[in-house]
Amino acid sequence: MATQLNIVNDLQRRLRETVTTSVGTSSYSALLGMFVNDAKEFMEDRWFWTVNEVEIDTSVLSNGTREYDLTSTTDRSFLVRMEEDRTPMAFDVTSNEKGQLYDIPLRDLRAWRNTQNTIDDVDVPYRFSVKPDSDGRGYTLELLQGSTTSRTWRTYWYAPQAELAVDGTDDSTEVLLPKRPVFLMALYYALNERGEEMGEPGNVAEQRAMEAAAAAMELDMQVHKTSDTKTMTNLECLRNKILGDL
Repeated sequence: MATQLNIVNDLQRRLRETVTTSVGTSSYSALLGMFVNDAKEFMEDRWFWTVNEVEIDTSVLSNGTREYDLTSTTDRSFLVRMEEDRTPMAFDVTSNEKGQLYDIPLRDLRAWRNTQNTIDDVDVPYRFSVKPDSDGRGYTLELLQGSTTSRTWRTYWYAPQAELAVDGTDDSTEVLLPKRPVFLMALYYALNERGEEMGEPGNVAEQRAMEAAAAAMELDMQVHKTSDTKTMTNLECLRNKILGDL
């Protein structure tokens, strides 16, 4: 994987600009950092990359706390499910007490709360809802019942990488997607901004980026290639649909 600064400096070399020690060094290096973000998000929107599947462990407290912020999620994340029965990939993995967790619609959780005098905490809660964070930038787990014992919950999400800052604070942050398609698409954006290479048939820079993306997608598909739909997740089905539409 390449860092944000690695890709920005590669762009500067290709554009015959001076490399920098930080993305935030100049207004132009920061602009290239923005193009890297644009390219990353463009590629994320074309494909459900396996590198963006994340496992999030949540420490459920024994004091009845019912809301837990999932800091690794963004507003483009979603919970992974088994395709056959829509069961969430969510588990209580507390030592020696492993079990399946089940989600319920947030409206049902709220209706339950509003029509019951009390909803007692329990030793082993297993029902939850997912709701957006108050700032709209990610998601929160809301338990129907709080826990009276310390638990560890593990949920699986598709969570595209958050936008990288261009002020230098993310210089060493690795771009999770394959470097080549991100670099080539960012180069296309930079050349477009300069007004270069736009008269060539098919826009050579864009064509190279799309070819690199297609190659990377095909390689990524091989990681989780599944033939039995009963064992597929919704992510695998989405990948298959995209390939079928291409």
